[in-house]
Amino acid sequence: MTGVFLSFVGTVIGSVWMLSLFGITLPDQVTPIFKVHRIFQLNGFVTLMIMGVGYMIIPRMRNRLTPSNNLAKISYLFIIFSIGLDLVGGILSYDYSKFATLLRLIGVSIFSGLIFYMLRTVPKLLRESDYFIAISLSVLIASQVVSFFDVQQNLLIQKQMWLFFPILMIFAIQYKTLPSFLGFLRPKMKLLFTSISLAIISGVFAITSAVIPSQSLDIAFNLSMISMVVFFVLSLYIYGGFDNTQILKLITGEKKKRYHMIVLYTRIAYGFLLAALILGTTHASNLTNFALYDLTIHYTAIGFIGLTIMLYLPLMIPPILEKPIRFLDFNHIPLGLILSALGIRTIGDVILSSQLHDSSMIIFGVSGFFVLTGMFLFVRMIYRAMKNTNSELSIV
Repeated sequence: MTGVFLSFVGTVIGSVWMLSLFGITLPDQVTPIFKVHRIFQLNGFVTLMIMGVGYMIIPRMRNRLTPSNNLAKISYLFIIFSIGLDLVGGILSYDYSKFATLLRLIGVSIFSGLIFYMLRTVPKLLRESDYFIAISLSVLIASQVVSFFDVQQNLLIQKQMWLFFPILMIFAIQYKTLPSFLGFLRPKMKLLFTSISLAIISGVFAITSAVIPSQSLDIAFNLSMISMVVFFVLSLYIYGGFDNTQILKLITGEKKKRYHMIVLYTRIAYGFLLAALILGTTHASNLTNFALYDLTIHYTAIGFIGLTIMLYLPLMIPPILEKPIRFLDFNHIPLGLILSALGIRTIGDVILSSQLHDSSMIIFGVSGFFVLTGMFLFVRMIYRAMKNTNSELSIV
């Protein structure tokens, strides 16, 4: 809940920031707040959301309780305090980043410690997901250590290293769930273990580039990430490769709508992730291009992570709140707004990079408000679908 709230706030800040880049004049007192856009989105939305999902799903994968609810709450508070400190520093123009990073490092270390402790219990099915979880947590801690020591690193690689954590955690969750969602398909194990190996290699490249800044390492990191994603996609049949004709004949109504939603959102999300990594590879060889930098981050954060969370929220809510959600009440308006926002942002970034923009092109600075509207409509859609007492029970 906190992650969703901070995402709304961070999106508002980012939307206003984008307008300022197109020439909208703002008071000098407002501009320092733009610094916390990244804090709210990465620390607030991405980190807290994935931590919350991790605390909920990983114990369920093992049919056991979280080792310590108190420690889980403490890890949450450390992240919240770090965000609050960064916010105060942004408003007052003071640099509290060191102390805030230390608090964040403690928070994610507690979270990682609890999850690593639970990984000792081996799940009965699809246990390979634990590899992605372990690599994800290791990269999360490494990214915070890099931030704490303020290592001189390619700024984009720093953010990609941070985003590597939720990407791998999503891989772990989808490895456990997509086979059953798509028709109880057994993953292709050779391709999967190749993807796991490439995840380790990518993490090594990212950490090494923090110690030894190198354009070659930055390119190698992105190329290994692209290969990792391709092998993972192929191993789970995300873009097909199996005959689902009989499945579609057997399911109707609620189940069919949910099936099509899972397929559509997953394929679009991975398309954006691959596009982001291709842009990141190009940026590594041309560090001055703003469009490549900005689109790599937002294609990953919004196009992949955001759409994946939009997909899994309605799938996770029924067992958590014990309330059904009627997928037949869903529509694609929020998805359309998100895709439109990324399209507008792409054009706007190209215009900004060309330095040919003027006040008449302000329309290309409103992409953030499209995202905000899409988020609001999606939450409202879930609420209305959950409120309908005549809905079929959606069990995941």
